[in-house]
Amino acid sequence: STWPFEALKVQAVAARTYALATRKTDGAFDQYPDTRSQVYRGVTGESVRSDAAVSDTSGRIVTYAGQPAVTYYFSTSGGHTENVEYSFVGSLSKPWLVGVPDPYDTHSPYHRWQASYSGTTLGRALGSRGSFRRIEVLSRGVSPRVVRARVIGSAGSTTLTGPEIRSRLGLRDTWFTHVRV
Repeated sequence: STWPFEALKVQAVAARTYALATRKTDGAFDQYPDTRSQVYRGVTGESVRSDAAVSDTSGRIVTYAGQPAVTYYFSTSGGHTENVEYSFVGSLSKPWLVGVPDPYDTHSPYHRWQASYSGTTLGRALGSRGSFRRIEVLSRGVSPRVVRARVIGSAGSTTLTGPEIRSRLGLRDTWFTHVRV
């Protein structure tokens, strides 16, 4: 709620659109109380400013071809957004969810980041066959986030998606380069 008011208005429109585009159409409820829908913290999560942003954008949604268009929020792009089919591996491509340069991301405190792990930690987290040797990137998206990579160990290799690696290592993003020193 402390963000610039225009950013709060954009978030209100994006959240409203997402809720409409992803709602359940059967059963006793239409939204899940978790990340499958949106996480609403109840009245304690509201503020005068966020309520004003919701009010000022009342009824407004993002559409594509007349239908609510699912959009995703992120706080840091690393300088380039990614096509949806590479961000959410297995998703169908969407003409409004394509990677584009983001020249304003340099203002983010997470524009550049790094993480360090021992070979043993990497091997365990990534399911290395035998002792961890290296990560070999097999494909990158348009951003160039990692889409698929091979984890090479002393006893063979395993292929993982970029999002799987991100999740297993707790990385900020799938836009990474593995450097071993």
